[in-house]
Amino acid sequence: MFKIIEKMELKSINKVISNGYCLGCGLCHAIEKNTEIVEKNGNLVSNYSKKDRGHIAVCPGAGYDIVDFGKRIHFAKNYSYELGWYNELNLVQSLDATLLKKASSGGAMTTISLFMLEKGYADGVICTKYTYDSPTPRPTTYIARNKEELIEAQGSKYCPTSTLSILSQLKTEEKYVLIGTPCQIAGWRKYQEVLNPSINIVLTLANFCGGYRDFREIDHFVHNVAKFDGVRYFQHRGDGVPGLMKIVNNSGREWKYPYPKYAQLSPIQKNNRCVYCIDATGELADISCGDAWIKRITDTGEAWSTIILRNKRAQKLFSEMLEAKLFNIGKITENEVVESQRLNITSKKYRQYKRIKIKKILLQRVPDWYDGIKNVGGFYVDECKILLSKFVHSKLSILYKR
Repeated sequence: MFKIIEKMELKSINKVISNGYCLGCGLCHAIEKNTEIVEKNGNLVSNYSKKDRGHIAVCPGAGYDIVDFGKRIHFAKNYSYELGWYNELNLVQSLDATLLKKASSGGAMTTISLFMLEKGYADGVICTKYTYDSPTPRPTTYIARNKEELIEAQGSKYCPTSTLSILSQLKTEEKYVLIGTPCQIAGWRKYQEVLNPSINIVLTLANFCGGYRDFREIDHFVHNVAKFDGVRYFQHRGDGVPGLMKIVNNSGREWKYPYPKYAQLSPIQKNNRCVYCIDATGELADISCGDAWIKRITDTGEAWSTIILRNKRAQKLFSEMLEAKLFNIGKITENEVVESQRLNITSKKYRQYKRIKIKKILLQRVPDWYDGIKNVGGFYVDECKILLSKFVHSKLSILYKR
């Protein structure tokens, strides 16, 4: 039995890819220049095909010990099973009206990034925007070096992004801020620790994340819902709280639908690796930001962000920003942060034990997390239904392509 379980581990990049856990994060491309990140079945996937020479050690798709890793990175005073290691929790609202206008919530990440550029703490910010070279939008990672370029990246990207592929283009003499999803930040941390590259990323910012659906969802909204052939603008969220999806076609016609209600119009399921993720709040980033979905905030109709400062470096930077009067600031408790992210935390933290156990009973591979995942919620029947649904959906996708 031990040998069978051992064989089910994700011991190579190729196993990660073949089992559907590749995130298309771009690390393979950064390490092996001949490796590309390609779109396949709506997802971004590495075409890595060489013999694995230790690359699995940096792959975020394979999992990681999130608790021990966070402890070693942050040296923080507080630990929460739901939120990870941290020093300080706050509510913030950018005082820059231009940045707040297009933000998904309180404009925290853009305001922090702009401060880093203007103070000379960073030469560029690694971020992502939509481009429109194809009939439907696709994300492009780039280096923003001023306010105008940062504004282009504003707004949530609920789709695959190959953010870390740009690491191969960075200059060793420059300093960068990295904005990414929790898994992309984890990929950078593993890459940094294992391979010790000469890249100087001085700050990492992660958004809270409930997972994403693939590009087929964007295509569905453009072609089947909005019924547009071509697009010149697309946003998943923006224009107020909680925001809305907006699609503008080449002739200027607009289609809008409120967030998060538009998810009900989508037949596309969540990315497979996202289903087995245990990081809801970017636990390995210096600073994590997300929506403050609590009644006392949402009742105001104002845009605020929750911000988690995970280490002393983040706290020092935040203090400077407060002195410069760049934020309105409010208080939020740990329980309130957990409650504001209840849906994501329930899926990623409380139900994950049963979900992973079922996969292992079926002798199916899963990312290798730490041993402390708690059995505190969910039902085995529900998790079996999820597995069955994803299996049926994958088969229907194959038939649809034919």
